[in-house]
Parts: sequence; structure tokens; C-alpha cells
Amino acid sequence: MTRKLNWIEITSLYIGVIMGAGFASGRECWQFFGVFGSKGYLGAVVSTVCFVILACMLTYISRSKGTSDLGRLISPFDSGTIDEIIGWVLAIIYYSLIIAMTAAGGSLLNQQFGISKLIGGAVIAVLCVITVLGDFERISKVFRLMVPVLFAVGIVTILLTIHADFPQSGATVGYRPGRMSPNWPMSAIIFMAYNSLGMITMAGNSAINAKDKRTAYIGAVTGTLCLGGLTLLLLRALLTDMAFSSSLDLPMLGFAGRISPILNIIYAVILYGSVYSTGASTYYGFSTKIRPGRTKQIIIVSGAAAGFILGLTGFKRLVEFMYPTEGYIGILFIVLIVINFFKQLMANKARIDGEA
Repeated sequence: MTRKLNWIEITSLYIGVIMGAGFASGRECWQFFGVFGSKGYLGAVVSTVCFVILACMLTYISRSKGTSDLGRLISPFDSGTIDEIIGWVLAIIYYSLIIAMTAAGGSLLNQQFGISKLIGGAVIAVLCVITVLGDFERISKVFRLMVPVLFAVGIVTILLTIHADFPQSGATVGYRPGRMSPNWPMSAIIFMAYNSLGMITMAGNSAINAKDKRTAYIGAVTGTLCLGGLTLLLLRALLTDMAFSSSLDLPMLGFAGRISPILNIIYAVILYGSVYSTGASTYYGFSTKIRPGRTKQIIIVSGAAAGFILGLTGFKRLVEFMYPTEGYIGILFIVLIVINFFKQLMANKARIDGEA
């Protein structure tokens, strides 16, 4: 890639990869934070701080090693075999997200317009394939164009929901947390760990393709801080009517409909774009482990088709069970990234001392 990224573009990449179906819809935020009421704010703050630190660590590792390879970003071991295994485990997780995104696309059009989930999911799968076949340059171009619009409309809808201050239509306590995220501290860690899985490949590519080191770090910090602020605002909106939030696959789409029919349609389009942005970026992460050539194109197309079929199981169920499971895997990877960071930090310090 010849064109270098500025900090705004890097910020957009971070936002785009995480602001997907579960996030922009409010489903993720409700499942991991909203069910705990006001204690969910503590979880959102903790996860944001962890996001910022992890993004900076990944940027440091990537620029120090001069790589965006998934295994080398995560693994602290000097073993090509271990790097390859870790890279493939993460690639498989990335692949599983095409299942979640096609499910979300199907749920969205079905809830909003009554269109068959088959159509909504199939369109997401096709768009992801077209984008991924264009490699990282097309991914970054799409995000530069889409993310500012997604972010702006998301913020406006959230603020209007908060301003509307809808009355509570049901209970304000007693909501059942996920079986794998039973309390707010664990939910905060799993939320961060799960979402960080999608962030790793984008963090590495952004760091390598940034104009310079300072630009890479500014983009990483601003991107994760923007996501943290948006999470807090989103949680505030969801808590205005907890029973309503709990009842829907896509609660923010429901709130948009209560505010205005026009906003409802606009938010549906924007949310669909968010589903696509996360699906494309994480599917790209999966594609980086496939060797270039004709076979790669066949795998990308057939893999998306298989993911679409699996996604017909339903989005709400995927958020509750698949996301936490991958969150636990993410915790292990984060531990390895932290070790890798300090190992690289000490190696660079030793090299500088040796040159002095």
C-alpha cells in the first residue's frame, strides 16, 4: 500500500471495526452492561481504559517488529510454528464473525421492513466478499467514507433518545445477565477481550501504514476513546427504558422508531452499514491467512456463503453465547500480547543501550 494513513483515517478504522452489528444496535451494550443497571457504567469505563492501553501496545509491537502478521503481533515466543497456530486460531474467530454479521443483517431487515432474513444476510455476505477481494486498500477507503457518517448518525440518535427520556415500561432491576458474563467486572473484561479480537488485525495494519509513529499512536488513542465515549452514551440511552431494550434484538433501532419514522429508516440504513463495516474488516482479517492466488478467491466466496447459512441460527442467540466464548479466548490472547509488548520493550531498550 503506497498511500499512508493520517490519524483521522486510523481513528475511522478503529471505530469501523468495532462499531458493528452488536455495538451500534445496542444489543452488545445491553447484554454486557445494561443488564447491570447503573453498575454498567463502571464496566464501560474499565473496558475503555483497557482498549486504549491494548491499542497502544499493539501499535508498539507492530511498528517495532515491522509486521501486521496476526501470530507475531500476539505471540511472545520466537517460534514460527506457534505464530502460525495463533494466527490461524484468530483467523478462525474472524471467520466466525461473518456468521454473526450475516445474522445481524438478516435480523435488521426483518425487524425493520419484514424482509426475509435470507435476503438481509445474503446482501451482507456479498458486500463483504466484494470488499475483501479488494484487499486492505479497499477496506481503508470504505471506512474513510462510511465511518464518519455512521458515527454522526449514531451519536444523534443516541442523544435524541436520551433527550426524549422515555418512561420505564417495565422493571428496572432483575434482568438476567449472560451465563458466561454473570457480573459487571467479568462482563467488562469479556466485552473488551471479545472486541479486541477484531481490533488486532486493524491495529497492526494501521500502525504499519501510518504516516509516522506519532500518527499511529494518536489514531489508536482517539479511535478507542471515541468508542469508549460512545459506549457510555449508548448505555445511557438504553437505560431510559430497560424493559424495551431487553425485549429487542436491535434495541437502538426500536428507540429510533419511537422518536421518528424517518429517523427509524435512516438508522436502519446506518446500522446496516455498521454491520457491513465490521463484517468486511474481520473477514479481511481471516483472508490474510490465506495464500494469494485463485484458490484464495474461491475460499473467500465459498467461506462467506457457508457463514451466511450458519448465520440463520439468529443474532440474539449468537450475542449471548458466541461472543462471550470468544471473549474468553480473547483474554488468553491479551495476556500473550502484554507479555509480547514487555518483551519487545526490553529488547528495544537493550538494543538502544548497546548502541550508546
